[in-house]
Amino acid sequence: MYYGDNPMTERIFMIHPEFIDDNGNVILDKSLHSWTGKANMWILNTDFNEYHKRRIKLGLKGFFMEGAHRTAVCEVIEIVGLK
Repeated sequence: MYYGDNPMTERIFMIHPEFIDDNGNVILDKSLHSWTGKANMWILNTDFNEYHKRRIKLGLKGFFMEGAHRTAVCEVIEIVGLK
């Protein structure tokens, strides 16, 4: 979804985290939370797949966002299925 004349100045990537436990199982109970952990990240807005392929790399740091608010710091530790 684009807003404005330049799609890269205002963008909605829509990357959704799927939090996993120490055994790699998806955490279904959303009432549980930890200050650290791992998550599988799913690109929901596939219009940006090529953009992400060019930018993503191991060690890249970023933020979990809720709207315009940063809610957590994250780091890429593995890349699966984007190539």
